[in-house]
Amino acid sequence: MSLHQLKKYILSHRDDQEAWLEFTHRERPNAVYFDTDVPLATQKKRLQELIESDHL
Repeated sequence: MSLHQLKKYILSHRDDQEAWLEFTHRERPNAVYFDTDVPLATQKKRLQELIESDHL
């Protein structure tokens, strides 16, 4: 089941815990991750740069 199909399923079967766990544990290929040892101010700056460069 694709992520899109799973999302549609969850929206119509909100009590299905197994489906919800599957959805939350799926990888997000477009997600932006920051190292936890990078200061929050630096993370915010990088995120702002990504938003302004239209890469999100």
